[in-house]
Amino acid sequence: MKRRLITAAVISVLGLALSGPAQAGYFGDETKGVTLASNESDLNIRIRLQPRFDYGDLVKSKDGKSYETESDLYLRRVRLEMGGSLLAKTIKYNLTLSADKWEQTGHTGAVSVLYSYVTWEADDALNLTVGKAKLPYSRVSLTSSSKQLLIERPVSTEAAKKVFGKTDPYYQPKLAAHGKLLEGIVAYEVAVADGWQNGEAVQSTPARTVFKSNPLYVGRVELSPPGWAEKSKSDAHLGSGQHLTLGVNAANQSGIEYSVATNEFSEKRTLWGVDLSGHYKGLTAQFEYNNWKIDSDDPAVADVKPKGWYAQAGYFIDGLNIEPVARYEVYDQDSNSGEKKEKDTTVGINWYGKGHSFKVGANWVHTKYDTNASGKLADDDKKDIYQLQAQMYF
Repeated sequence: MKRRLITAAVISVLGLALSGPAQAGYFGDETKGVTLASNESDLNIRIRLQPRFDYGDLVKSKDGKSYETESDLYLRRVRLEMGGSLLAKTIKYNLTLSADKWEQTGHTGAVSVLYSYVTWEADDALNLTVGKAKLPYSRVSLTSSSKQLLIERPVSTEAAKKVFGKTDPYYQPKLAAHGKLLEGIVAYEVAVADGWQNGEAVQSTPARTVFKSNPLYVGRVELSPPGWAEKSKSDAHLGSGQHLTLGVNAANQSGIEYSVATNEFSEKRTLWGVDLSGHYKGLTAQFEYNNWKIDSDDPAVADVKPKGWYAQAGYFIDGLNIEPVARYEVYDQDSNSGEKKEKDTTVGINWYGKGHSFKVGANWVHTKYDTNASGKLADDDKKDIYQLQAQMYF
């Protein structure tokens, strides 16, 4: 029954997309949800659905030596977003429930709390946030998935999001100070979070479980020329405005301790990255590089140093409301070892019927693996996947 509902949603979206000319404003302006207000408090409610169809080298053969063609129809994202002002206009809150990858092969459907935080907007230069939210690193990861240029984020940044925890490692309870200076020429965020916690399996081969750790510290700074500050992060500005931003971030958690028999060991994890993003009217482009290291004094645990970079671009064609897009990425799964690179080439096109409130994207992803890279099979060192995804965000 669930798969039938997803199929109906996809067919409905495609039917709307093909029902008339793709002209600017064909379905009107983007919607912003429903808002209920009472004195100084208000509640804005939004719902987002992303029906998705994948086809191509999705599964391994029975002997595990090659990839085989398969298809999968599921809901990539299901979100219920609730937020607004609490008691005063300077006190903001957000509670977002997620049911991502619902009915995707290999995933168990579950509803979880993605965001749960309160922010005090004391001044443009100083805001304080407490609660569960994103850690401040990786430009493409900080950008809302509702405004991605391509259907999936780069594999290297997705791996970087898993460095500092086991469960929702990128969405953590944190205490953060953030703000903008000089009319957005400088933006910053510094945060402290739990990172790895007691009882979490920090290593799997060999198995190691945390019994004590220091806090996680993260910081990010963004610099823009005067008049080129970005009002709100987006991979796709749909032909409006301009921005040019250089971002630098770093994160560190030390004293992640675990014991084996009578011996006690610890590891530290560090990450740093740099990114450059910009857009001018219909043209948008960005580059990002991330490098992280897991350093353990346990002789049975190998130190690893992954790194990765990507470059992506798109051009929004006004009137047709279509946007050709492309990305190239190199992800070195461990630069301490040889032949562990994964190289991904993605090309596609987006069609916007109502801005980011209603859009359809199609991507072709070609992946090539080095000899020792995870994903390389005995008889296959590459794979191709075709993705079709719609977004309805109201």
